[in-house]
Amino acid sequence: MPKPSSRDIIIDTATRLLARRGLSVSIREINEAAGLSAAAVHYHFKNREQLINAVLRSRMPPFAEREGPIDALLAGAEPAVEDVVELLLAPLSRILLADPEGGRDYVRIIARLYSEQGEEPHFPLIEEFRSPVDKLMEALARALPGLPGEQLRLRYGFALEAMLNSLACVNFPVHVSSGEGVGAADLESLIAELKRFISAGFQAPWPS
Repeated sequence: MPKPSSRDIIIDTATRLLARRGLSVSIREINEAAGLSAAAVHYHFKNREQLINAVLRSRMPPFAEREGPIDALLAGAEPAVEDVVELLLAPLSRILLADPEGGRDYVRIIARLYSEQGEEPHFPLIEEFRSPVDKLMEALARALPGLPGEQLRLRYGFALEAMLNSLACVNFPVHVSSGEGVGAADLESLIAELKRFISAGFQAPWPS
């Protein structure tokens, strides 16, 4: 197996530290944890923004893989809410299932970017997320034609928070059930339950 490059070591280290210590972790801390020279991060990434950009891109699915299924759904008849929610969950769920530990760190970074930077997080790849989100909202509006736009946007915000916090803290059931951790084999069941929960939330009655 080939030895990982300095660039890959930095990305892996930054992913772990940003997820576990927060977005305020310093370039110096990342260099030290990676066991590299003080100038290593600046050599490969120039600045903090480029490093975070590289961390986010490291596990991000290709553009066509993100948008293709949504386009296919929009091209058909009125979509089912469950199908739209599945597409909402799919990118981060697949990352988590492919690598439970590293994937959880990655999802935690996304969750931190939203929670620490507000409703409109200003991170480098935000524009790449806008188009899929707009299409998901269009699909949800078609799936729930009677739901007012304001209610739909509010419920989408609830769904996003539920998704990010649940996938970022996959051991949450430890605190509410048997006390046993969630293993890799349990992740699919957890994700399926999350899909049911979010789908039900979108379809809940609302005051007229």
